[in-house]
Amino acid sequence: MITSEILKNKLKKFPRYRFAHLPTPLEKIERLGSDIGTTNLWVKREDTTGLVLGGNKARHYEFEIPHIIDEGYDVLINIMDYHSNNARMTAAAANKFGIPYVLISEYAKDKPKQGNMLIDVLLGAEIHALSSEESKDSRGYAKKIENELLKKGKNPYLLQEHRFPEIAGIIAYINATLELNEQFQEKGLDNIHIYGVAGRSLCGLVTGSKNLGLDWKFTGINVSEKADFDDYIFKNSEYVKELLDIPSTYSKNDFPIIHDYIGEGYGILTPSVKEAILKAAKLEGLLVDPNYSGPVLAAIIDQIKNNQIDKNENIVFLHTGGLPSLFSFSEELT
Repeated sequence: MITSEILKNKLKKFPRYRFAHLPTPLEKIERLGSDIGTTNLWVKREDTTGLVLGGNKARHYEFEIPHIIDEGYDVLINIMDYHSNNARMTAAAANKFGIPYVLISEYAKDKPKQGNMLIDVLLGAEIHALSSEESKDSRGYAKKIENELLKKGKNPYLLQEHRFPEIAGIIAYINATLELNEQFQEKGLDNIHIYGVAGRSLCGLVTGSKNLGLDWKFTGINVSEKADFDDYIFKNSEYVKELLDIPSTYSKNDFPIIHDYIGEGYGILTPSVKEAILKAAKLEGLLVDPNYSGPVLAAIIDQIKNNQIDKNENIVFLHTGGLPSLFSFSEELT
């Protein structure tokens, strides 16, 4: 275990550009909580981080952008699904620092310019909308773009070819642990159980809390049938520990990953997620998206209703944003 000050000092080794709107609020969800049978439901509003409608990636890019600039890269290439929040927030972060942005958008050909894709267009991203067939080798397509830029004398940064993007979000949310712990202390909260998308942000909170000796519980929600968690998060656990020189890191034993809320696949709205979206909107004036925050809230609602959560726990819904995606589901939601 280490102190908050020691952890803060260890994080200082990473350059950081501060542009996210922080701290984000920690709010009690009273009417929705009452509707599903709990008085202990909270939301950490990572949807309010600013940077083109907000989300957890704003924290990530506070660490990622200085790394890209310091390494001398001058074009950013990203491969993402056409629903992607990451694609949108990467475009915004690149714009803030004058970095040209190329988006390889999978399964986007002939899709309507709506939701995140509309914002990508407004942000001026160079979008390559791939067909289903082209998307099978999106990495190869991106490498061709990278090689073309190299021939033109550019120094492109293809996100999927580098290791730092795999840990930037973890570092950002180790840092966010300090903020969240202060908020819990201010509100006198203990017996904490955080629900979030099973990913790098959650792993950052797990790592931060372990190193600070905080007795927080975590549950991760899988939102994609294609997820390979060994490759996506767990392969970097020891690397994060070594890089930060901290006593503890995250592991598979730290939190369960629940796979029950994917439905037919990523980007396909399920009845339980639709219910969660409508309940949050009608009872709290809170918007959640169909792909990420929606499944997490659906899991919380389902588990509370079925008495799978200790009623004495303070349940914290980690709302990681994704709101533009709502507009891509107008038919399903109305």
